Amino acid sequence: MSRHPVRPSRTLPAAEWWAPLLVDLGAVQRGSAELGLCVRDVDLTSGRAQVSVQWPGAPAATLLPDPEAGRDALLQSIAAAGPARLAAVGDEPADFTSSPLSSHGWLLDELGRRSDAWYAYLAEPVELLRVRTDGRRATDVAVGRTSRGDVVEVRVPLAGLGADGMDVGLTYTLVERAVTVAARDLRPAGSVRGRPAFLTGMPGEDVGPGPGA
Repeated sequence: MSRHPVRPSRTLPAAEWWAPLLVDLGAVQRGSAELGLCVRDVDLTSGRAQVSVQWPGAPAATLLPDPEAGRDALLQSIAAAGPARLAAVGDEPADFTSSPLSSHGWLLDELGRRSDAWYAYLAEPVELLRVRTDGRRATDVAVGRTSRGDVVEVRVPLAGLGADGMDVGLTYTLVERAVTVAARDLRPAGSVRGRPAFLTGMPGEDVGPGPGA
């Protein structure tokens, strides 16, 4: 464990570099769920952010946002590709009627606000590599286990996620799951940037159809 992020944010020294972007993406996703926007893929594997967004019946658009440019700049870049808006002021992540896309937005926010889960609580170094969703059933969060040279994708069901405030702190559970999961509960899932990847569910959850299906 460490007292410092692996790669600190310029504006939030206690947070990882991608944390502001995920919080801002969560705000746009929650605000735009009724417009059909799906933040389908947040790829951090290259050391910079690549974000894919999509609306029903349209091809995905790929963006290369500055993680610390702020949510207004992020909204502007997404709105150039399709309809988007921010969550209303005072619309806290846990205070909405949950839909799968809203739940995905809640998860993006949760991951961004608790980036210390990646460095402060576990002896084994880990890194967030990717967050991708089908927008209907589940979001897969790819956790790089750097000391083992592999990747564990943890599948998070979206049904009801964040709707009652009981899921706050889920990020810590997710990261711990990736590090401590038994080999028998891992399924081969190809590779991520040349590293072998495995798929698992959250504790007590079976791995069902999801973004990688």
